[in-house]
Amino acid sequence: MKPSKQNKRGASRGRPEFRLNPKRQVFFVLLAVAGIAIGYGLGLLSKDSSQPPATESEQPVAIEKSLDNVRAYEEPLAKDIIENPADPGDLMALPTLKVTVETQGTAKPAPEPVEKSVPEPAIEPETENKPNEKEEQLAVAVPASSLGAISKPTPKIAIVIDDLGIDIPRTARAIKLKGPLTLSFMTYATKLDKQTKAARNAGHELWMHIPMEPGSPDIDPGPNVLLTGLPKEELRASIFWHLNQFSGHVGINNHMGSRFTADLEGLRVVMEELKKRDLMFLDSITSGRSVARRAAREAGVPFIGRNIFIDHLDESSEIQKRLAEVEQFARKSGYAVAIGHPREKTLRVIGPWLDTIESKGFRLVPLSALIKKP
Repeated sequence: MKPSKQNKRGASRGRPEFRLNPKRQVFFVLLAVAGIAIGYGLGLLSKDSSQPPATESEQPVAIEKSLDNVRAYEEPLAKDIIENPADPGDLMALPTLKVTVETQGTAKPAPEPVEKSVPEPAIEPETENKPNEKEEQLAVAVPASSLGAISKPTPKIAIVIDDLGIDIPRTARAIKLKGPLTLSFMTYATKLDKQTKAARNAGHELWMHIPMEPGSPDIDPGPNVLLTGLPKEELRASIFWHLNQFSGHVGINNHMGSRFTADLEGLRVVMEELKKRDLMFLDSITSGRSVARRAAREAGVPFIGRNIFIDHLDESSEIQKRLAEVEQFARKSGYAVAIGHPREKTLRVIGPWLDTIESKGFRLVPLSALIKKP
């Protein structure tokens, strides 16, 4: 029997049959996935914004070759290897060293410092050509025979470890390394008398690591930092404070200081104080605009610049590469000045290297052995 027209109309007014729509399902799934992704991204942004400000070692720094090679310093540095301009015996007669600054993989020539006419420093008759008794007492002696014969000099290497004294356990480990090393202590570290005495007793040469104004105003290099633009008396007071934090040192080198080492007037004040105390100056060369050599020459202060930083990249393989470069550089130039820091990987790598350096035909010397005394 066929259904009546009334039954058909009643059936059409009943609950419609539910059918799945594949296109609609795909749309809602994609919409849900997009919502999850957006929520996750917002969560990461919120986490990053809640992090505390980066410390000095975590600050964005100059990049060389690739984004993976982030430097260990807070400011653009001169190229990693600074060529020796001449034999160290003639350093005092040299013009300001010209280098380039590399940032974000692009090398640009450093601006030339403005030359001013400066009279030659006067030498008092009673001190002219007389040996420096303080330097002889405090500098680590190196037997003349160990420096090599004139016909075939032994390549000499001075290893400077600075930033010492803050991390006391690692400073102690650095002191135990084979020497003679040049150990430069932060002037605001604690227990400096005890730490520097241990370093001296171990046969190392003592230097002082003084904070100087960096290029970034957002970085705090330490108390009593030497700043550009300070009145001379205020600057002298800061220098005086640093130089009296411990005794037995033969010279100083700059901690940071890319801005300050480019300021000739400020450096002249520093060199005047070093001259009074018969101290030397090592330019860490954190800036291609440094005029420290010129200021030292004017004041008659013994001067030298570093050649290689061995641990810009805090990776064992990179530190080993830098030490190999130190060897190559010393063979080529007759000497090399390398700076490192009391970091875990640096200490692990440099210890075995120091144990074998003499067997490779090199002579490890304190920094003062490479510096000509005016």
